[in-house]
Amino acid sequence: MIKILLIVSCLWFSVVEALAGAEEGDPSAAELAAASGVRGVTRCDADLNLALAVAGRIAAVKVEEGTLVKQGTLLLHLDRQAEEYDVERRRVQWMGQAELKAAQARRDTAEKQVMAARRIFNASHGISREELENRELAFSLAESEVVRLRTAKEMERLDYLTAKENLARRNLLAPTRGIVVKLVKQLGESVQANETVLRLCDLRRILFVAHLPLEQSEKFQVGDKVVLRVGERPIRVQGNVLFVSPVVESSSGLREIKIEMLQPDPVIRPGMPATLENRE
Repeated sequence: MIKILLIVSCLWFSVVEALAGAEEGDPSAAELAAASGVRGVTRCDADLNLALAVAGRIAAVKVEEGTLVKQGTLLLHLDRQAEEYDVERRRVQWMGQAELKAAQARRDTAEKQVMAARRIFNASHGISREELENRELAFSLAESEVVRLRTAKEMERLDYLTAKENLARRNLLAPTRGIVVKLVKQLGESVQANETVLRLCDLRRILFVAHLPLEQSEKFQVGDKVVLRVGERPIRVQGNVLFVSPVVESSSGLREIKIEMLQPDPVIRPGMPATLENRE
């Protein structure tokens, strides 16, 4: 009987201690989750899915996956022989000056004739007014022809520039410095306009991106210094808050936050899981 009483007493004290611990503020599941930090992912400063503005067949690929490229580097191009011929044809057409030069020569001759006729008419009326007016008309027509041909040459120049632009659209250039992450399309494949053909990632800055509840997001301001833990074996990294979205996503009730990693460890790569611990 005494043993039973002792057992009951021990159980009672265990229950009382547990309740007391709860009243003293043991962390709830939500508090534990909050204490563990905000989970997010690392990503490139610019993670770009690149496409061409026109359709065609890939005729040359100038890079491989893993290639580090500079801004303006030619990555690949479509078949472009017809466009190259068109550029050269329009260049030759624009540069041809024979017709314009001939018209200018006729205009200059007509100008000299009309000036001579005016001198004769004014000095002695050696020619009739009708002949003078005919020479003035011939000069006016010659001048109009020069203007027409100059306008035509300007149109040819614009046609040449348009052809060059059409040719340039068949080339895919790197819009920024970065590393080729993936070749989505291969040599010889046909692509449609605005279809992704290559993925480029700018590794000069690595960002941490996460989505926070409204109340939690209000604790952060642009320029705040924070601490991040990156990877499965966490690497502690200092960060700087770059952006806190001014809007809340209606579907989730969350706000996006972007943080730049300051002097990240070389082993950190975009796509690694990361956690926002706290502000410094």
